[in-house]
Amino acid sequence: MHEQAVPLARRIAAFGLPGVPIPDAVAPSDQVWSSLFGLVQDQRITGLAIESVADGWLDLTEEQTEQLFAAHRDAMMWTLLIERKLVGLVGEFERDGIGFAVLKGASVARTAYAEPCLRSFGDLDLLVRTADYGRACALLGRLGHERQRPEPRPGFEVRFGKGSVHRHPEDRIEVDLHRTLVLGPFGLWVDPEELMDRRQTFDLAGRKISRLDDTGMLLNVAMHASLGRSEARLVPLRDVAQVVKSGRVDWDVLASWARRWHLTAVLQDAFSTSSRVLDAAVPEGTRALLAPEAPRSEVRALEAYQGERRFLGGTPVMTLRAIPGLGSKAAYVWALAVPDQKFLRARANGAEKATYRRRWSIALHWALGRLRWRRGPAHRMVDGDPSMVPSQTKGRGI
Repeated sequence: MHEQAVPLARRIAAFGLPGVPIPDAVAPSDQVWSSLFGLVQDQRITGLAIESVADGWLDLTEEQTEQLFAAHRDAMMWTLLIERKLVGLVGEFERDGIGFAVLKGASVARTAYAEPCLRSFGDLDLLVRTADYGRACALLGRLGHERQRPEPRPGFEVRFGKGSVHRHPEDRIEVDLHRTLVLGPFGLWVDPEELMDRRQTFDLAGRKISRLDDTGMLLNVAMHASLGRSEARLVPLRDVAQVVKSGRVDWDVLASWARRWHLTAVLQDAFSTSSRVLDAAVPEGTRALLAPEAPRSEVRALEAYQGERRFLGGTPVMTLRAIPGLGSKAAYVWALAVPDQKFLRARANGAEKATYRRRWSIALHWALGRLRWRRGPAHRMVDGDPSMVPSQTKGRGI
């Protein structure tokens, strides 16, 4: 990775945001472009890169421009296929009386951005009410979609999980069916029913498609930016800035959700990281949310998604702490420790020798790794390999 590629990718991701100055023109060498082009594709910012070329500050050669346009055409073709699938699923869900809301993807591209082509996406995310989750899974199955992984035990997902991924063998498009926004403690603390009660619509192919309202959309993209990966990606960070800029956000409601759903640390991380990585001013509406000190419990939960604890079983441990009641905690531990054989084989990538003993060894490695982590940097490794646990001092963002 060329050292100039990352800052250039950040500039591309920030293009057009209010208060972000247009940089001086830059003509990347072939060596720089090779790294930058890979980042632009991986981070799904080909549309913003084309806008940067049209503006003139990103000065590409004819060959580089052709590469970029070809990649963007491919991204848009895939995006259109996903949107076509979405339109087809609308009628099926309506016939079964299952309400849903589109998360991220098309809903953000067609409401928050000036042009949908500026925001590509790779799959389809749908939020349904917990009571409808089982019927929605069954509907996708009847339509030929194959569930990518079984749940540990029947009923686990509606009690403790985020959702499931379903892929059709013909179009290969993944439908990520949610019953809450994220996996782990923050997914348990959020009330998705309240989000579903505040839905709006967007237009697509002559249909009115359900989505979260702008406040819910901002919450969703902020959680995705903060909790999606240990290293924040550029499109979720741009989504945060874009929804704040373009949306009609009810900041009082968002502040109420932050308090009630233990999301102060998450929102603070999303807003501050978006501002820092994109070199954009902190939006006025976010200042009240950035002011209070986040509770230590939230910070620890956030670290389970982002820091070293993520690789040491941090998310399951924090999820266990967030589950109310000893009976429910026991059910969660039992399902993960002694799951169905079908789940066990799926987690072992179909290996015939998938065993509980092998699964329990993972928890043992986590425990040993956490012990080394507490003893200091010299001992922070997993299975003797320090490269398996990235340092928290690196900072977030590409």
